[in-house]
Amino acid sequence: MSSKRAGAIAGRELLIYLLGTIVSGSFNSAEHPKQIRYLLRYGYLSGTSSRYTITQKGRKTVSEAKIWGLTIPTPKVWDGRWHLVLFDIPNDKRKRRDIFRARLKELGLILYQNSVWIYPYPLEEVVRQVADFYKLSPCVSYIVAKKISGEKNLRQHFKL
Repeated sequence: MSSKRAGAIAGRELLIYLLGTIVSGSFNSAEHPKQIRYLLRYGYLSGTSSRYTITQKGRKTVSEAKIWGLTIPTPKVWDGRWHLVLFDIPNDKRKRRDIFRARLKELGLILYQNSVWIYPYPLEEVVRQVADFYKLSPCVSYIVAKKISGEKNLRQHFKL
């Protein structure tokens, strides 16, 4: 990873941390004037020195951070069922589709076929939250299967 990329990631994490502390009420603006100026300048906060409020942009940033923090719970015993996520997202929503794909990959799902992702544990609730956030829910479907072709390789991949 380049130092520019690492710096960008660290900056984003700091931004999310600052916004989170402001939302929780534990941020003291008098102790952090530089950070407040930054948040005001880039539209994450609005207001005056006596009262600041988080803007829509700031709320969206905090919500997106929560979405990227989601994980799929792993039960101790596999129930023998495969959970598939299928989607047919139109080309005019390409950017959101690419982000959705990246999120599925980060959650641990693997590509089974074009627009079909597979995972051995229940995932619908977590994936639905991600799809809802990116306004893609009408384009996403879920299937639970007992048997699937290529199961041997999938079991090896997921160490089942």
